[in-house]
Amino acid sequence: MISDEFNSKVWVYFETNLKPRTRKEYWKIVNDFDKEVGHDPLTLTSKDAAKYYKYLINKMENNRISYSTGVMRLSVIRSVCNFIEYYTTNHGNKYVNYFKDYSIPEPDKLINEEDIPNSLEINNILETIKEYNDDKAFLIFSLAVKCALTNSEICKLNMEYIALDKSSDTLCINYPPNSRNNIARTIKVPDDVARLLDKYIYDNDIKEGPIFINRRKTRMKLRDSERLIEKYCKICLENKTIRNKYTLQSLRHAGMSYMLAGGAPKDAVANYAGITGRWMTRYERILSSSTYNQAVNYSIINMLVSFNNLIVL
Repeated sequence: MISDEFNSKVWVYFETNLKPRTRKEYWKIVNDFDKEVGHDPLTLTSKDAAKYYKYLINKMENNRISYSTGVMRLSVIRSVCNFIEYYTTNHGNKYVNYFKDYSIPEPDKLINEEDIPNSLEINNILETIKEYNDDKAFLIFSLAVKCALTNSEICKLNMEYIALDKSSDTLCINYPPNSRNNIARTIKVPDDVARLLDKYIYDNDIKEGPIFINRRKTRMKLRDSERLIEKYCKICLENKTIRNKYTLQSLRHAGMSYMLAGGAPKDAVANYAGITGRWMTRYERILSSSTYNQAVNYSIINMLVSFNNLIVL
């Protein structure tokens, strides 16, 4: 039930400043949130935000609301919580708008064949990186294209997140819960990339903290990693060994496309990549092209190194 406190401290602002039609829509969404979560947004928690976000996604996946309606509802509840955060902070109290970290992906956004590298281009970029003996760029590229990690996940990767699953002798990355969904994520690392990762850790004597650092000896930032990939894509473009200047996002898209091409179930790929199954259709479309009718050949990164300094689960 919507509290009197919410009405007197929060809703009065929207009641005063919104036009009748808009005000009616806002009130409907606040009530929708209240019904789903069990209370109004005045006592928002990270779990509340995750629950309502999942609720909206499920409604869209089941065609109970349109994409535009889902985006609008999330935008409205975020706006309401923005005001609560502003109001509460100005009155000397603490409030976190956890909806700030949420966004709804564009539905079935078409990824064209030319948007992601094919297997030959992947090998050409890796060969170029190898020529420069850039182990960091090689590993970052491999984590994106083989494990479908995001740029943010790569930059946030800590030594403490890496472990060896004793039951399967498989290297894993255990990402802790984030503010967006409060859910921990465990990623199994393919053997070839695991060897690269272990060698990089051993060669750089990494005992704790970030796996990747920049020239300032601090954690690598998103722009640092993008520039690294841009550097080698530029060289390949000049040598005419790739079609486009690809990004880490392009490599992640390629990674998911190749998982599907290799026969992995759509839901399994979505779960592995940390996305909603609804958005996997964008990658399935790519597979209709003959360029993507087989799994990529990663022979270039099949290096023999031993595992060292791993945490045993």
